[in-house]
Amino acid sequence: MEKIAILGGGIAGLATAFELTSQPDWRDRYEITLYQMGWRLGGKCATGRGPNGRIQEHGIHGFLGSYHNTLPMMVRCYQELGRPAGTPLSSFDTAFDPQSAILMWEWIDGGWSPWSMVYPTNDDPPGLAPGQFTVAGTMRKLLATAGHFVAKAAIPFVGLVKGLFHEIDQMLSALALERVVEAVDSLWRHLKDWLLQHLNTGLRRLYLLLDYIFTLVRGALADEVIDKGFDRLDDEDFAAWLRRHGIDELTLNSPLALNTTNLSYQYPNGDTSRPPQMAAGAYLHWTLRMFDFRGAFGFLFKAGTGETIIQPLYELLQKRGVKFEFFHKVEALKLNGDKTSVAAIDMAVQATLKPGVPAYSPLVRIKGLDCWPAEPLYDQLVEGEALKAEEIDLESYWTPWRAPARKTLQAGQDFDRIVFAISIGAIPHLCPELLDASPAWRDMTANVPALITQAAQVWLSRPTKAMGGALPPEGAGVIISGTYAGPPDGQVDFTDLIAFEDWPADLSPQSLWYFCGLMPEYEAQPPFSDHDYPRRQADRVRDQFIQYLQTNIGPLLPKATTAATRPPGDPAGLDFDLLVDASGRKGTARFQSQFWRANIDPTERYVASPPGSTKYRLKAWDSGFANLVLAGDWIYTGLNVGSVEGTVMGARLASHAVCGAPALANIVGYPA
Repeated sequence: MEKIAILGGGIAGLATAFELTSQPDWRDRYEITLYQMGWRLGGKCATGRGPNGRIQEHGIHGFLGSYHNTLPMMVRCYQELGRPAGTPLSSFDTAFDPQSAILMWEWIDGGWSPWSMVYPTNDDPPGLAPGQFTVAGTMRKLLATAGHFVAKAAIPFVGLVKGLFHEIDQMLSALALERVVEAVDSLWRHLKDWLLQHLNTGLRRLYLLLDYIFTLVRGALADEVIDKGFDRLDDEDFAAWLRRHGIDELTLNSPLALNTTNLSYQYPNGDTSRPPQMAAGAYLHWTLRMFDFRGAFGFLFKAGTGETIIQPLYELLQKRGVKFEFFHKVEALKLNGDKTSVAAIDMAVQATLKPGVPAYSPLVRIKGLDCWPAEPLYDQLVEGEALKAEEIDLESYWTPWRAPARKTLQAGQDFDRIVFAISIGAIPHLCPELLDASPAWRDMTANVPALITQAAQVWLSRPTKAMGGALPPEGAGVIISGTYAGPPDGQVDFTDLIAFEDWPADLSPQSLWYFCGLMPEYEAQPPFSDHDYPRRQADRVRDQFIQYLQTNIGPLLPKATTAATRPPGDPAGLDFDLLVDASGRKGTARFQSQFWRANIDPTERYVASPPGSTKYRLKAWDSGFANLVLAGDWIYTGLNVGSVEGTVMGARLASHAVCGAPALANIVGYPA
């Protein structure tokens, strides 16, 4: 029986274990152990429950309706768990909330103007069958979206235009590609002239949308993406590619073109004061894929990411027979003498279990859900009192904590194969021997950047509507935005999550807002012996968010400003007395009771896709070391954009490398 060691308990590790244990004969072939540092699973999707049971995330999470690998995994997970009807998150349908709207922010006439778009829904179940995903198919969906918004617009010749869209769709279906380009150009000439003569806010935005969509289609066809794929475009920047195919500069500078780069954090050194940079092929693939949704444009989580995604996967994998080792921090992979395989894995055992505790039980019960706490459950640990007294963060690489034990896993004894499911930011620290032995590893870590991010959550004493917030149209669901003032340029109203928190009645918040974005980084991080570094970075995030709320809330929540709540006052800044704070502090001091974090650790950095980076990504089976398989959104996935979908694709590719399943043709979006 082959022993498989999965290193890392984020989405990559969990999804790899899910795929391997989905094979009917896996118990006869494999013994699978997943090793995780600290007390919880999830990686960048880890959730912790803090004071009053509040949900504390690494950032803003949600799934697009085009996550054709991820959504079916979660459907299967919930189906196999078979939870009783009527219990919280009992099924996929009760755990995920379809949403059809996006909110963009447009800088116009010297100020921010909200621009919401509501996409049509469809009756398609999540996911795609093998062979259903095609580039031509995504372009048909894209043009159908354009047709949907044209049909809703007040233009006099909408019937004629709808007929032309239908003709173009038929041409794409028949792959009459040269005729498609001619028809798109002809259609756009007629629409463009009329729109430019009748511009108002709605028609100007329709002009931007159509210019954007037609540029994507024209460029994809001109560069023969249907036959030759996306990768050949990845040495070119997305903006240069769009310009090459005739986009209007107004459109290029609009939130439409920036949605993809902002939501996927494509800024050099994490600095949003600089223009975004993204490989054109990855940009085009992601953007086309975004419109190829099934059911709804997006699916948000009814509870925290930890409860909706991570805990169900953990519960299922435990039932299937996967072994979990918490408090096991990988410190180094050691090569054999001829540098062809991994001979050993050095680990720090961060905490040990008390006598009589057979295995660590990581979950707590809140509002009927099994949840991940924000701290270890100290009463199960020999070192629990010391960890609590010293306020040790076992997830930090800068911790002063000295592990009470060490462990070395030996090849042929403790493992036969490794799935390395730890993010690329940790490779320089954990794999120096591999970097020394492999130019390909050195090239990958040098050319695929991993960026630090920041996040904050604020609980407020007034509902969003009472604060003048932009509300989604009826039936559109929750609105997420990634094109507001930044950093952080992403924000979302997650008030619905309060129902799964545990606030006392006299302190219960009326709204909950998340903010997330990049953090600029130009200097090397200090050595891990600088134990004060996490505090300094957390203070940096706190101070930045206080400043952000003081200067940018006016357009977002106009009735939450001091000018609106207690005039006279600041029309742009938040009235901080609206923040829920049991201590009774005043003004900006109340922010101390909110939640914020600096995502600075090597394992929680966001993987970017700059021009020229795709060719350096290693494939799951191409580590160059005989017993080492790679998993994550940082490897070559065909999508090559940091995301849960990219991570699940990487995990499915890792499973394929181990056992041959799933077949490459069944990994949706991989250019098999």
